[in-house]
Amino acid sequence: MMNKLREATAQLHREIEKDNLAGRIISHDISLEEYKLLLLQNYVAYAVTEGALEKNLKNYRGDKAKRLEQDLFNLGLDTSIANEFSNKFSLSNRAEALGAAYVVEGSSLGGMLIAKELENCNALSSVVSHSFFNGDRNNIKSWNSFSKSIKQEKFTPQEETMAIAKAKETFLFFGEVFSTVQLES
Repeated sequence: MMNKLREATAQLHREIEKDNLAGRIISHDISLEEYKLLLLQNYVAYAVTEGALEKNLKNYRGDKAKRLEQDLFNLGLDTSIANEFSNKFSLSNRAEALGAAYVVEGSSLGGMLIAKELENCNALSSVVSHSFFNGDRNNIKSWNSFSKSIKQEKFTPQEETMAIAKAKETFLFFGEVFSTVQLES
């Protein structure tokens, strides 16, 4: 199932990543305002998706939105914009939740790479600590746990279709958030 999810979403994943501000961290030319926007966009996407996952997967406890919220608080930013997106993403069953979790948990791997590059971004030198992009290897424990559990999961063909469709929809939701959420002037 992991391979099916990866193959089915690879193109969407690339498209979403190429327009994401995180690339500016990798190239070390992100500004502080762009970093704030990146954090806010990620907060909205994770607050909404993790909330839906917690309602649909019994033992799911997301922490990405909480860590982003801490970063935004430290930077003096309001997070209420997430409320505007709460009705734009939902899950109907376990198969959909597993498809969405694939996207949400898989992002931990990219987050580790991004965290390593933050110290090379001169414009972010005033940011004392990073809760979300902190480089802590413990952040990928949830991905490892998810990977193990999904490999043990038995999917019917219909559930496979639902999981793949929701993984794609989750990437599209992230893309929508990244393209529409802006800092208030």
